[in-house]
Amino acid sequence: MPGKDTNIGAKRALQARERFGLDDVSPVLCVLTLVEEQARLPVAIGALPDDIAGALYRNGAGALVWVNGKQSLERQRFTIAHELGHVCCGHERPVVDTTARIFGGSGDPNEVQANAFAAQLLAPRDGVRAVLDGQPTLEDVVRIAARFGISTIAALYRLKTLNLVNERRGDQLQREIADGIHRDVWKYLDPPTLHDALCEIEPPRLPSSLADSALAGVLDGQVSVDAAAGATGSRADVLSAAAAAFSR
Repeated sequence: MPGKDTNIGAKRALQARERFGLDDVSPVLCVLTLVEEQARLPVAIGALPDDIAGALYRNGAGALVWVNGKQSLERQRFTIAHELGHVCCGHERPVVDTTARIFGGSGDPNEVQANAFAAQLLAPRDGVRAVLDGQPTLEDVVRIAARFGISTIAALYRLKTLNLVNERRGDQLQREIADGIHRDVWKYLDPPTLHDALCEIEPPRLPSSLADSALAGVLDGQVSVDAAAGATGSRADVLSAAAAAFSR
């Protein structure tokens, strides 16, 4: 049975989907557009360290999502949805999410809530159920992954959390995915996939709301890191690290 924090995250995602005008079964076609235009949460895409999936930065005036543009499209979609989950679940502190924290599982209540939020936002329960007719095959898992813009293993985990696959079949499917059999299934099924604007973006990418920011000035070479930090009250080391993520 899902725990308290999983239920909290899923409930917040149901509320968010209704607020954003999404029905109970459809995929989020472009998570970048949804988060920036409807949730009013700007997204910066840069070359973050390999072990960092993304982050939610808060400065008292607003929030900014960072995402690692070197990771796969499916991981970027889930990371952005995860960071939106932190906001919608009322998590106040800034957070840096490692790949292990998001995709490897974490017992931290806030991370459990944000992961449950992202799963329900991107792959809504009723939509996933509508794809199935009995116990899922590997072909079903691939179809779900393609339809909702998530990875194959994330699609299997979604089936497990929704109790739509029994333990024996779930273990078998996980072994098949670990052995790479799903790649052959993708090839011969060739399922239609989502066209998220993320797939057209070559990092680095600053949101339009940061066009006149101190970070933009540093990247353009108009001001030094120290001058920009002094003018904005930012820490020079933080600003320098942010600029480095957009210079690789």
